[in-house]
Amino acid sequence: MNILEQILGGLGIGSVYALLGLGFTMIFAGTRRINFAHGDIMIIGGFTGLVLLRLFPSVPVLAYTLAPLCVGLFSACVERVLLRPLQQAEPLKFVISTIGLSIVLKIIMKLIWGPEPLGYPALEPPLGMSVQLLIFAAAVALMIVLQLFMLSTRTGRCLRALSQDRYAARLMGVNVSFAISVTYFIAGTLAGIAGMMVGQLFFIGNSMGTVLGLKSFIAALIGGLGNIPGTIAGGLFLGVVENLSSGLISSAYKNAISLLFLVAVLLVRPEGLLSGFSLKHRKPGGQ
Repeated sequence: MNILEQILGGLGIGSVYALLGLGFTMIFAGTRRINFAHGDIMIIGGFTGLVLLRLFPSVPVLAYTLAPLCVGLFSACVERVLLRPLQQAEPLKFVISTIGLSIVLKIIMKLIWGPEPLGYPALEPPLGMSVQLLIFAAAVALMIVLQLFMLSTRTGRCLRALSQDRYAARLMGVNVSFAISVTYFIAGTLAGIAGMMVGQLFFIGNSMGTVLGLKSFIAALIGGLGNIPGTIAGGLFLGVVENLSSGLISSAYKNAISLLFLVAVLLVRPEGLLSGFSLKHRKPGGQ
């Protein structure tokens, strides 16, 4: 495998890290909490997409549209019913609760879909593209749409105001409860898309959410939590570095390399490499 193919493969898995990492960064920006069950929500998206692909094999676009939306609704419902009552709890208690939720979701997925990983039906990309290139192109398009949504729509501006100051946003008329639900819906939808991408790249298993979620969280930390462009760059960067290290050194070290980058960023620039570009408003005059 040459360097170009390794980079292309890295952009494929890096797109997954970026989309899932965007969920982490948006949830943190809006609530100042970390949802460590987010990786398992992604795997639920992968399983849901597989079910719909099997039900409607002749209309795959239906599965690739409906499954992420269902996962987005599921994520918003989980926040509303289970996580919102914990919002005022100490951050450590919230983290422990989401880890417990992660374990419960794994058990439920194992009961429904079994312990063995499941493969996706082969995807035939258009114009002779590889699956990795198609996933990267789709991820870039989604990231552009998300950035335009955050910058150009009223709801996006409300989410940015919420990320800056919740109490000031409420005083300015922002419905904070609705904004948080929208945040979890968008994060869940992106996670559902990422789950279906994982299914096309590898397979879907109930235990995959922990590792992929951790790496996506690392990508968000590299770019800076609350930072959409930074998280995108961090995810793609991490995917390429992992793939290059697997090809040039050994696949046994790729997880260690991810953690090494995390430690390096926390030591050198804890706020993230691109922390200047975030969901928050900039004050006039760059102050």
